[in-house]
Amino acid sequence: MKVFLIGPNFEKNSGQGVSKFSGYLYENLKSLDSETKLLSIGEPKNPYAMLINNTLGAFFKTLFAKADVFHFMMPENCFPCRIKRPSVVTVYDVIPLLINERKKSYNTYFKNMIKIALKADHIVTISESTKKDMQKLFKIDDKKVSVILPGVDHSLFFPLKKDKNKVFTAGYIGGLGKRKNIQLILKTAKELEKENIIFKIAGKGPQLNQLLELKNNLNLNNVEFVGFVPENKLNDFYNSLDVFLFPSFYEGFGLPVLEAMATGTPVVTSDVSSMPEITKDAGILINPNSVGNMKIAIKKIMKSKKLQDSMRKKGIKRASEFSWRKSAEEIYKIYNNLKK
Repeated sequence: MKVFLIGPNFEKNSGQGVSKFSGYLYENLKSLDSETKLLSIGEPKNPYAMLINNTLGAFFKTLFAKADVFHFMMPENCFPCRIKRPSVVTVYDVIPLLINERKKSYNTYFKNMIKIALKADHIVTISESTKKDMQKLFKIDDKKVSVILPGVDHSLFFPLKKDKNKVFTAGYIGGLGKRKNIQLILKTAKELEKENIIFKIAGKGPQLNQLLELKNNLNLNNVEFVGFVPENKLNDFYNSLDVFLFPSFYEGFGLPVLEAMATGTPVVTSDVSSMPEITKDAGILINPNSVGNMKIAIKKIMKSKKLQDSMRKKGIKRASEFSWRKSAEEIYKIYNNLKK
């Protein structure tokens, strides 16, 4: 069966969730069916060029393509799904429709592209949470939407033998935007400044300067901003932590939570959006608005080796249920059903 995957970037080691999902999906679909093809449309940095590229560019690049199924990896790129059939569109989240973290013009653009995506033959979401959000916002037949959970590369994320840290180490990795709620970590660090604990924050994003300013204002000596961590160093970073913190307000999925669990690192994350769906009973869930919740969870783990060992085992077991091969096989079933 000839399938075209259409998207901006299929570089699975780029550090971007969409690219990781697209890259691993292509790699595993290719091993299932050698006729799987890529059609990369690129991702210009200029917003006007991006708009033209995602609509007219995608249209003309797919115009003469022939396939049994066309899978558009993002709603932003799905403009041709109205004429290319059968079509599948992946929706990772509906953040622009729920949270005002980007320009109003982009939110309007995203909403219009989602409406086009709804014309596709099938929608794939990466969590039950995103599916429910889609169904709240739009009238969608339940049979038209499938949840395909992302995987984790167990050859890249696994427990390492390590010496006990002299200082209990809590850490975060991911984007540094407002939605990620890093302020909660800094405020918790202030509450725990008399404890033998250090906080390491890795990543980049628009709020970095504001977070550094907050760190200075709180006079925090127990917080380190370590910058961007490349993919080949991620396993070392997760394994260097005694607890991984991920207090995001909203995630379509939240790959760092899954990656941390795969390394056996205890996880504290939010009790909202998709995070409970990922962790189940393997992590500690907190109210992302509560410094007190975060503080209690960290101290609980810090004081109990028994709890640390239990969370490591549960995290590894839970993470073992996720694989990119499984994700690809479930999507391939969708293709077969559409082709019938």
